[in-house]
Amino acid sequence: MKRYITALLIAANLIAGCTEQDSACCSKPAESAITTTSAKASLAAHTTEMSLYNLEGEWTNQHSEQLQLEALKGKIQMVAMIYTGCDYACPRIIADLKRIEAGIKEYKRSDVGIVLVTMDPANDTAEKLKAFAAKNKLDADRWTLLTSHEGNIQELSALLNVKYKKESNGYIAHSNIITVLDAEGEMVHQQEGLGIDPDETVNAISTLLKKI
Repeated sequence: MKRYITALLIAANLIAGCTEQDSACCSKPAESAITTTSAKASLAAHTTEMSLYNLEGEWTNQHSEQLQLEALKGKIQMVAMIYTGCDYACPRIIADLKRIEAGIKEYKRSDVGIVLVTMDPANDTAEKLKAFAAKNKLDADRWTLLTSHEGNIQELSALLNVKYKKESNGYIAHSNIITVLDAEGEMVHQQEGLGIDPDETVNAISTLLKKI
């Protein structure tokens, strides 16, 4: 069943592709695209079948360590897809993540992690991800940067509903989505857009943290 659900989501993502309405990473979108909120509702049912940690692909973090997504289990995780060559949308995604992080500062740091997954594995090596983390002052105790084979990245992006498409100029057009996972790896909330008010996402995380 797990493989069947995953296959369906991948197929849907590849068919849909990255439409013209998706925000291009390195060109400034219209103001409406920046301010539109699409905070997804929590999933109606929580089952282990829907955990992203069922994915069996191998990943590499910014410290060149090999792991599977299951290694993220046990804490609340915020997940976003970016690439280091992006000079507009991705820095704003990171800024949005930091705003959310500031909103939960009263909770223990060990209870929440932040995961950045590259959409450009050909260029974003572990070494480049580590340099990117240092440049952006991302605390290694909380922030995990991941790369993998293209197939693993496409599989994860389908489950996160993140669409991306490489352009002829080398840039990548992509969705701008921050996903909140519970401690078991199930999606409970999504924030879509750039510069979004973080209150709904902060509240979703706070609700999960109160149950720990």
